[in-house]
This record gives sequence, structure tokens and C-alpha cells, in this order.
Amino acid sequence: MARSTPIKPPAAPFVDGVVAVRVRHAADLDAIAAASHDPETRRWLDDEPMDDEARRTSMARVEEAWRSGRATPLVIADAVTDEPVGIINLQFRDDNVATIAYSVFPGSRGRGIAPRAVQLLAAWAFGEVGLTQLLLEADEANLASVRVAEKSGFQRIDSRTVTKPDGVPHTTVVFARHRAET
Repeated sequence: MARSTPIKPPAAPFVDGVVAVRVRHAADLDAIAAASHDPETRRWLDDEPMDDEARRTSMARVEEAWRSGRATPLVIADAVTDEPVGIINLQFRDDNVATIAYSVFPGSRGRGIAPRAVQLLAAWAFGEVGLTQLLLEADEANLASVRVAEKSGFQRIDSRTVTKPDGVPHTTVVFARHRAET
């Protein structure tokens, strides 16, 4: 799904002194591609690792996501060095609701980066973008992601269990946060 209008990328990064959430650049692709092959990342994401074709078309797909109002592909960067340490985006369900999706790169995990980035993105989403609700979905077994949702002020609202192609049931927990809760 998408918004009815395009989303304008933010003119400046959102920064809290430790992390920055900023527009994705071609220079970020090496780090993004490397992380897409990480076994822990692969464990939780359904996306295929980035191959040569995906790298070639990546920036065009990023631009199209913004233009179509479907998503806001951003990078989580170190606030001091600007080195990419993860990715984060909004995936729009409609004009008022979006899901936050993120991944922290292997060398930066365990430092509290994801909750900081989620807070920064939520402030922009509820403010400038004007959303009324944000959702965050996590595999129930992904305890780090569940903790990110809780630390970021999201409340558990639902769960659903599906059997994936591996034949094992997986439960996804759905968390929500509303504009009034910012």
C-alpha cells in the first residue's frame, strides 16, 4: 500500500547526538549489501541478500519508494562519523498509518541504536509527515526487536501465527503507538 501523495525526503538528518537518521546515499550500499548477507539478519528478514542486480537498481528503487509514497528508505548513521550502522524506514499502509522497519548492522548491535532511531523516526512521522499511528512488527522469538518496540513506547496490540515455508510456525507480534503518545 502507499500514501495518496509522495513523501518528501527530509532536508536534514534527525540527530540525537549518538545516531542520525538520514537519507540513503549510494555510498551506503557497500555496508547495506554486506549486512544483507549476515546470518542473524537473514534469520529475521524475508528479503533476499543484495546481489549485483539489486545494487545496480537500489538507488532507483529508493527514489521510487519516496516518489510513490510507498516507503521512506533511510539510513541509521553514527552521529559523529556519519558511517552507516543500520537501515530504517516507514512502510505506508495509508495516509495515516505506517509500519516502522529497521535493521542494525552486525558490528553495531547491542548499543541501543535501534530504539534511538525508532524514536527519531517516530517524531518525524507524527510531526512533519502527520501520521496518526505507527506499527512495529517483530517475530516473537526476536527478543531484541521486541525490546526495541517496548523501549520506544509501543504497546502490544496483536499477534498472528503463520507457518512459513520452513514448516515451522512463526508468531509475529504487532505493536502500535499513536500520535497522542509522543
